Amino acid sequence: MSKALILTTTGGFLSQFELNNVSLLVENGYQIHYAANFGVPIYEVKDQTLRDMGVVLHHISIEKSPFKLKKNIWALRELVRIIDREQIDVIHCHNPNGGVLGRLAAFMSKRKPFVIYTAHGFHFFKGAPLKNWLFFYPAEKFLARFTDRIITINHEDYRMARKFTLRKKGRAVLIPGVGLNTKVYHAPSESELDSAKSLRKEMQIPENAFHIVSAGELNDNKNHKVVIEALAKMPQKDIYYSICGEGPGRQRLEKLIAEHGLEDRVFLRGYRYDMYRFWHTADVSVFPSYREGMGMAALEAMACKVPLIAADNRGSREYLFHEENGLVCDPSSVEDFQQAIQKLYENREYGEHLARRGLETVKRFTIERNEEIMRSVYQEIPVFERVVEAPVEDCPMVSVIMGVYNQTQLSAFEKAVQSVLQQTFEDFEFLIYNDGSSVPELNAYIDSLEAMDTRIKILSSEKNNGLGYALNRCIDVARGKYLARMDADDISHPNRFEVEVNFMEKHKEYMWCGSNCELFDEQGKWGDSHRPKNPEVEDYLRYSPYIHPTVMYRAELFDRVAGYAEESTTKRCEDYELFMRLFKLGYKGYNIQESLLNYRVDRKKYHKRNLLDRWRESKVRYDGYRSLGILWPKGWMYVFRPVAAALVPNAIIMSVKESVAQL
Repeated sequence: MSKALILTTTGGFLSQFELNNVSLLVENGYQIHYAANFGVPIYEVKDQTLRDMGVVLHHISIEKSPFKLKKNIWALRELVRIIDREQIDVIHCHNPNGGVLGRLAAFMSKRKPFVIYTAHGFHFFKGAPLKNWLFFYPAEKFLARFTDRIITINHEDYRMARKFTLRKKGRAVLIPGVGLNTKVYHAPSESELDSAKSLRKEMQIPENAFHIVSAGELNDNKNHKVVIEALAKMPQKDIYYSICGEGPGRQRLEKLIAEHGLEDRVFLRGYRYDMYRFWHTADVSVFPSYREGMGMAALEAMACKVPLIAADNRGSREYLFHEENGLVCDPSSVEDFQQAIQKLYENREYGEHLARRGLETVKRFTIERNEEIMRSVYQEIPVFERVVEAPVEDCPMVSVIMGVYNQTQLSAFEKAVQSVLQQTFEDFEFLIYNDGSSVPELNAYIDSLEAMDTRIKILSSEKNNGLGYALNRCIDVARGKYLARMDADDISHPNRFEVEVNFMEKHKEYMWCGSNCELFDEQGKWGDSHRPKNPEVEDYLRYSPYIHPTVMYRAELFDRVAGYAEESTTKRCEDYELFMRLFKLGYKGYNIQESLLNYRVDRKKYHKRNLLDRWRESKVRYDGYRSLGILWPKGWMYVFRPVAAALVPNAIIMSVKESVAQL
C-alpha cells in the first residue's frame, strides 16, 4: 500500500479543512499518516473521526513560529525519521512552517517522496510589510526547488508561484479554497430557522436584536478589535457581537471589551463545532482580517445566506465585490466598519439583497470543484518501490527496549540485564542502546552481552543523545508485537513479561499496560508504589500515572504516533510527556494492580535534582496540562510543584515519601 504523510503545524487543521483530501488519497489507495503538534488547540481535533478513516497520528514538536528554532529542529528530525521509517511516498504539507519543515525533511530523507505544498496564503503579498518580503519571499523561492506541486488558493499567490523554479516537471496549481461543503452550509430551512431562534435565546441574544458573527482564531491578524471599537462608537444598544474561535489573543480582547463596557453585548464564544447552526442566528457576518489566503469562514457565512462585511485583502478579493455581494472595508479603519454595520442595521432589505447575490457567488468555491482539481493532482504522483518487511512469523512477541548511559554501578546493571534474561516468558529480543557511555568497565560489559545471549542486540552512539533518542532508536528496529520498557538499574520480577503479555492479549482496548512496583535501594526495600487502574485526566496532575520501566506497549502504537520527545526540554520527563500526549490523542492504558518490578530509588539522592531539571519538569507539566484542559484552576499549583520542591529540605521530602511510599 502506498503511504501519504499530511503535515500541519496545529493538530486540528486536518479535521477542520482537509478531510476531503484524506478521502481522495484513501480512494487512490493510500494509507494516511498525519503529523502535527497536537498540543496547540486552535481547531477541534476529531481524533476518532481520523482513526475511523484509518489515519495514523504522529505528534511532533513543530511550532507555528519559524523562529522557535530548537523545537522546529527536533520536529525536522522527527519528520525525516517518519518519512524513512514509514516509507512515505508523498508528503502534503500545509501552513507556512509546515511547508518549510515538510519540504526540508523530504529533501533530507532517504526516501525522497513526492512533495505537495498547499500555500494557504503567502506571507508576502501586495501591501505586506517589507520584512515579510525580505524574509518569507527568499525562503519560499528557495524551498520551491524541493517542491513538485505548489497549490495556491488565490490568484495573486498563483501568479507568484508560477514564477518560482520547482523540481523537474513541477508546477503551480490554483484551487478555489479548500472547498465549501454546501450540504452543510446552506440557506436555512423553516425548521433550521426555528432552531436558530432557540440558539439565540440560549446565547441570550434578544429576539429582535441585531446579531453580528465573526469566526476565526483570536489573534492580531484576525483583527476582531476593529469591530469591537466600531460598536463602541455606535449609539445603538441592540447590536450584539459573537466571536467564535480560540487563540492567544483572548485576554487582550476580553480587556478591550471591558474597557468599552461591552461585556453584555460582545461575547467570545470559544470553539463552535456547529457553525452551520451559528450562522443561521446571524443578521450579518464580519471578517476584518488584515491577511487571508481565502477566508473559508466568510464563504460559509455567504452560503448560509448571511450578508457579509469583510476587510479588503487578497482573499476577500477572490469573491467579494463592494456593494454587489457584500461590503468591503479598510481593515485599519474603525469608521469603515462602523458605517458598514450601520448601513445593514438600518436597511435589512439591502442586506437581504447582498445575501442573495452571495449565494450565487459561492457556487464557484464548492468542495466538488476543489475535489476535481485535487484528484488530478494526486493522480500525477509517481509509484514508488517499497522495501519488503520481514514476515511476522520470524519476529519475537516482545522487544525489550533499554537505554544505558554511564551506569557507574555495574553490578546494578548486571542485575537488571539478568532479570530480563531470566523471565518465564522467553519469546523476546533485548535491544540495549549504549548512549555514548564513557565508563570503560560498562562499555566492556555491554560489548560482551551479544555473545552471552542471542536475544540481545546492542545499538550504540559515540555521543550522548538522551533517553528519548535512545528509546526511539530501539523502537525503530524493534520487531516485536509488544515493546517492554526496562531501565538499566531496576529489576523485573521473573513473571513480569508473562503477566503483561497475557493482559494485553486479553484486553485489546488498551494500547499499553504498567504495574505497581516495590521501591528499593542499597539498604533494601523501603516502600511500595501504586498507580490507578484506569488513569483519568486528573491523575496526571500529581505525577505520571504510569511507572515508566513497568510499561509494555503495543508496537503498533508507534506506527500511529511519534515516539518519545527528544528535545532537552523534556529530559528526565520523557515518559510523562509521552503519556499526556497519548491520553490527549484518545489512547488508553491500564495499571495491573500487582508489583512486577523492583524500582531503584536512592532515598538520599533521588530528590537532589538540579533546578534546571525541575524547571524542565514544570514546563512539561504546563504544556501537558494545557493540552489536556486541566491547567486551570488546580493545574497551576502542580506546574510549580517541582520548583517548589527544590526549596524544601530533602529530609522533609523523604519523610513524607517514605510515609506514603510514593514517587
